[in-house]
Amino acid sequence: MSCCFFGARKEGHDLVHHDTRDTGGDSIASTKNFSFNELRLATNNFHQTNKIGRGGFGTVYKGTLKQGKEVAVKTLAAESRQGLQEFLTEIETTSNVKHPNLVEIIGCCADGNNRILVYEYLENRSLDQALFKD
Repeated sequence: MSCCFFGARKEGHDLVHHDTRDTGGDSIASTKNFSFNELRLATNNFHQTNKIGRGGFGTVYKGTLKQGKEVAVKTLAAESRQGLQEFLTEIETTSNVKHPNLVEIIGCCADGNNRILVYEYLENRSLDQALFKD
């Protein structure tokens, strides 16, 4: 079982505001806006040795930002057919849900055709280790 998500905002970082209005009302997600180059460098050009998972929507890589913070970088596959609106909706949804057993979303990249989500990184452990700490 794999769980990834959920919104954090860091002081001193550039934030990008996405207007994701729909018929249900107004909502705005504020996340750190990463450049593609910044995430490429963090993952050593999305090198296979940094690959930590693959799902129906793309591949997840472990990365290290310039400041030394480890992150999980989820690249969305072009064949996922997730458009910009769906991408922004995913950011909005994951940014608004908080739970101690879920990782937080740190930011995103929407550079050209690249759709990338950046989450906090946690070492892979079993679910029972996470839920039933000594």
